[in-house]
Amino acid sequence: MAERLYNYTKNYCEENIWHLCQHPDLKSLKKKVLIISNETRNCSFWHQKSMLETDPVCWDYHVVLLVFDQGMWSIYDLDSSLELPVPLDSYLNLTFGPANENSENAPYFKSFSSAFFTNAFSSDRSHMKDEAGNWIFSPPSWPKIEQEHSLGLFMKEITDFSLSSPQKIISMEELKTTFLPV
Repeated sequence: MAERLYNYTKNYCEENIWHLCQHPDLKSLKKKVLIISNETRNCSFWHQKSMLETDPVCWDYHVVLLVFDQGMWSIYDLDSSLELPVPLDSYLNLTFGPANENSENAPYFKSFSSAFFTNAFSSDRSHMKDEAGNWIFSPPSWPKIEQEHSLGLFMKEITDFSLSSPQKIISMEELKTTFLPV
């Protein structure tokens, strides 16, 4: 499947994944949405399209799609320069690397069913405007995703990576244990 077949706008990972969850080619597959962040909201990612030279990109949070197909879990990260999809173990090793596992920038994950995400996610895109109301990043060409929940409340809950978060946060090791064969 070629990437050009997906709705994509740079810096709008949550909207990109919302659309991808509903893509006809993935409809019959088991899917999980992964929100990646940490308590410092500064998580290092390698192999991202927006990388400058060899430095990682540090996202406050990032959203990817975990898909089970042909007996294995793979990641769809539309901002990654890796293949699409990429096997989960390869994605974790190449995107985060072993040096990142114990650092303050180490990734942590929250997992949601794609059905929950597509039914609950909504975005007025206000988080992409500065204090004067100007766009920080140009918005997608598709209409805003407007549903019952607002982005502010939903994203606050899912991007809360503090130890007191109501949603279970898992480490990279726990993610591997859960989704990779032994």
